[in-house]
Amino acid sequence: MADVILVKLEPPGGGHQIAPPFGILYLASALEQAGFSTRLIHERGTRETITRIVGEIVRDTPILVGFSTLTGPSLAPTLDASRALRRASKVPIVWGGLHPTMLPEQSLSAGCVDIAVIGEGEETVVELAQVMKEGGSTGKSFQAIAGIAFPRDGHIVRTAARPFIRKLDRYAPAWHLLQIQDYFFHDRHFYSEMGSSLTAPVVASVITSRGCPWRCGYCYNQFVNRRSFRAHSAERIIDDLRRLRQDHGASAIIIEDDCFFADRSRGLEIARHMDVPWNVSIRANDICRWGDEFIRTLASCNCQEIRIGAESGSQRILDLMGKDITVADIRKSVAICRSHGIRTGLNFMIGIPGETMDDIRQTFALMDELEAIGPGVAVNGPSIFLPWPGTALYDLAVKQGFVPPDSMEGWSNRWGPSQPKTPFLNKGYRLAGYYRFLAFRKDLHFMAGDGSL
Repeated sequence: MADVILVKLEPPGGGHQIAPPFGILYLASALEQAGFSTRLIHERGTRETITRIVGEIVRDTPILVGFSTLTGPSLAPTLDASRALRRASKVPIVWGGLHPTMLPEQSLSAGCVDIAVIGEGEETVVELAQVMKEGGSTGKSFQAIAGIAFPRDGHIVRTAARPFIRKLDRYAPAWHLLQIQDYFFHDRHFYSEMGSSLTAPVVASVITSRGCPWRCGYCYNQFVNRRSFRAHSAERIIDDLRRLRQDHGASAIIIEDDCFFADRSRGLEIARHMDVPWNVSIRANDICRWGDEFIRTLASCNCQEIRIGAESGSQRILDLMGKDITVADIRKSVAICRSHGIRTGLNFMIGIPGETMDDIRQTFALMDELEAIGPGVAVNGPSIFLPWPGTALYDLAVKQGFVPPDSMEGWSNRWGPSQPKTPFLNKGYRLAGYYRFLAFRKDLHFMAGDGSL
């Protein structure tokens, strides 16, 4: 029986989209270093699965149960499991991850969550486990733990913010608690639908850093990492990559970092030790300012694909987003990558508050232009912007009529036509996020001249 059980539930259904649960893997590393035995559960949250997991938790009576939560479809089974566990047991229920960091008060209002962890959780979960092991569960004992929120006497208490972890090498994903082979991909992976053709017998994914120094107004980094970038050492990641290749036969790598090249010299040092095909996300303006020599180096290091957050074909909207790139940067970055044989995948979105129909048509036009280049360029989207609390565009969206969901159920909708509605985006264009075909983007004749249906 484990002292602490950490759970991450995915939406029911099949598919190839499940990514490694790095959050709970890192938490387990911290807990085990502090002497707590830990069990990890990562499954699809069907009714049968939830019933079984709750039964196992009741039987094992851990010190606490932690749920890793993400806004969107996975929130629904997490909420169902938490409610079922609360009905069956008094074990302390802790929520961590993006959703309680974004909306701690609303997360606690569900009545089945005892503590919401705000921000990074490695040090927080250890302190919570220590307090609960010693039998302390009073407001006073929790008050001394930074980075949490909890209900007390009819109101929500938020403790002081926890400083960022600067030395990430202290922790490593606790892969011995899960079957790492379950997270290798073969024919398809979670970027396949975005146009990736990175195919290999064993495709593994890694995270080498946290945060991003840029200021994109739609990004969760605004409220989670506050533009702070922290990274594992190059030596540590090079060793991780070596073990993935030698011990597990990894023959391609996906780098999941939000901004891998925020530290360019570190990124290049790691790149020179890849030895297998890999893909990574790089900003368009970085590709342009570092130029041919930089991309030539990546190509020589087996980089086969680069993901680019293009987002819009309208310069006005790119500026409104705080994207700090130009439309010319997008075009030039694609050209540079193509000249060195690196495939590019570009993501776009629509529905930004203040965006006009002309702005949206400019985005469609750029998507068509890039798609027409050929097989070396993959265009993804357009996805529909969803305002995240704590970001600059969220405040602007609220001013323009966006009404945030007043319950966690409202935040659990699948993104696309069923996500929380943004009133500043016409219904017809909202459907464009669902029909992701080039022909649809070129054919908008079903709309009236003003863009209405």
